[in-house]
Amino acid sequence: MNPIDTSTPLGVSLALLPEIVVSVAAMGVLLVTAWRHRTAADSRLAGWLSLLGLLLGLGAQVWLWVGGARAEGIPQMVAVDGYRFAANVIFLLAAAVTVVLSLGYLEREEMLAPEYYTLLLLATVGTMLLGGATDLILVFLGLEVMSVAVYVLAGYDRRNPFSSEAALKYFLIGAFASGFLLYGIALVYGATGTTNLQMIGAQMAHGGATLMGTLGLALLLIGFLFKVAAVPFHMWAPDVYDGAPTPVTGFMATAVKAAGFVALTRMVLVAFPAAQALWQPVLGILAVATMIVGNLIALSQRSLKRMLAYSSVAHAGYLLAAVWPGTRIGAASVLVYLLAYGLTSLAAFGLLAALGREGEREVTTDDLAGLARARPWMAIAMAVCMLSLLGFPGTFGFIGKWMILSALITSGQWLIPVVLVLASVVSAGYYLPVIMSMYMRPARSADAHDGAVLTRPAIGVLVMIIVAVLVLGVVPTEALAVSMQTATALFDRAFAPLGQ
Repeated sequence: MNPIDTSTPLGVSLALLPEIVVSVAAMGVLLVTAWRHRTAADSRLAGWLSLLGLLLGLGAQVWLWVGGARAEGIPQMVAVDGYRFAANVIFLLAAAVTVVLSLGYLEREEMLAPEYYTLLLLATVGTMLLGGATDLILVFLGLEVMSVAVYVLAGYDRRNPFSSEAALKYFLIGAFASGFLLYGIALVYGATGTTNLQMIGAQMAHGGATLMGTLGLALLLIGFLFKVAAVPFHMWAPDVYDGAPTPVTGFMATAVKAAGFVALTRMVLVAFPAAQALWQPVLGILAVATMIVGNLIALSQRSLKRMLAYSSVAHAGYLLAAVWPGTRIGAASVLVYLLAYGLTSLAAFGLLAALGREGEREVTTDDLAGLARARPWMAIAMAVCMLSLLGFPGTFGFIGKWMILSALITSGQWLIPVVLVLASVVSAGYYLPVIMSMYMRPARSADAHDGAVLTRPAIGVLVMIIVAVLVLGVVPTEALAVSMQTATALFDRAFAPLGQ
């Protein structure tokens, strides 16, 4: 089969086919909800249509990937490479799982306004544009499309004051971060005369980093670090994750965070490889700080949802450590870890959604006591999630951390790997008590877990995720090979205009 050429006018549309499919699905679901929006059945219809749109988008993305889509000629605003394709698969999978988990959750919590699914689809389009952008203008547009939709989703439970608080905090901090990002784009454009990442890289390689370019890079980093909740720009994340509806929290902790890291990785490797001496120390210091702060604060949390929120901050530190080397294996480890962490976190938040009510803010580790007797399969699934987040051998989370360590050690770095290992040891202090409570302590009452019920589609999805986490933890060869191929494609495309 001949490779799909996306350089022609028709090819440009083909290159954006996944985004177009999901956008059309969002508009279609919006029309349906304008017609039918009063009952639980209407909400379920919107959810199933959204899932269909995401699966069609996933099919379009796989078709482009398998078809060897490529772009020749002038630099594009959207990447046509394996790195973007792999990232899009992660975003679409996260969104599809979120839709399935939301079907029963929204009905149970009586949040039946079906516009929820339209917002989720639009947020997914934003993540795809952000993750595949090769121009700073599209980076900003993708970021705003994603962020505006997620602002509303975070406050979707209008009867819950904590949900409204989460939306307000996320909006204010997000707008502040967007201001930094936009000002950084303006300074980089002033220094290089272009917003295309490849051309910026060529300008930096031949002309060096000017003062204006350095300031622009600094502001861009601040904007991205706000979005991925890295220390010291993380203070909004625990409150927002805690107050948002739990399926939305899962989407924010996986797809939204993944989009930020994919865009950050592409930016520093494509636009600023010549300025590595400037951004590498910053990312190294913040990676260490984020791992330490996230894990230490998570130790003191009683609420399971808030613990997972601070755990997400710690995982942002691990991902910053993966970006730090600026190498192929580092870029590949970002994708592997995002997939491992994304699958595991979605399952963990899905299980948490079944264990609580009204936002699950009050569910503590003690509330899980006796779950292994009352709901043994849920206890097994939660235990696998905790072990994978910990990085226990035999789980996909272990493979992700192992690959990050390989990238760091190959680059000759020893301090960050040591901190990463010690931080993972510390994390056992809040992951393992969850397992101990489920298996080693009696339930508070005979009917303590009677309300822990999931819909059949949610059960099916969670079973597939748990099986994938275990299988990829034992046989990760194919996933690692694909990640290295996509990272190589990213590097070949990034350094082509530099003559390297």
